[in-house]
Amino acid sequence: MTSRHTTCSGAKGDLLRTRMARSLIHHCCCFFFFSGLLLFFHFSPSQAQVVPALFVFGDSNVDNGNNAILLPNETTTRFLPYGFDFPTGPTGRFTNGMNPGDVLARLLDLPRFLPAVLDPKTKGEMILYGVNYASAGAGILDYPNVRRL
Repeated sequence: MTSRHTTCSGAKGDLLRTRMARSLIHHCCCFFFFSGLLLFFHFSPSQAQVVPALFVFGDSNVDNGNNAILLPNETTTRFLPYGFDFPTGPTGRFTNGMNPGDVLARLLDLPRFLPAVLDPKTKGEMILYGVNYASAGAGILDYPNVRRL
């Protein structure tokens, strides 16, 4: 009986491990850098009112439901455990609570969470304080989460 799983060995395996380690280091550095900014950059109410709106662009780190609307049959972020700690429950965020975009909107003292741009209710007064354009798997192509074999 043969195993369906293969392992990379030799130069190819070393290259793969090196790339994965660099990617992990890059993501950790970005996370700690932006976390440090949030911790050390203090917003006072008078400063927060200077920023009238927030527009968020990004990937799954700040996606608040756009990907769940765009690909409803391919994502499970509208179900528990996603959104377990979020006030309204699962919303399509890839976290169990607020994402960095939500935290920044709260620090800026915006009156509500930013709506997802693909949500049909996102129009009129809903966009006065900003909109979230982030989508998980975002890239330079017109479609997210597609793998080429």
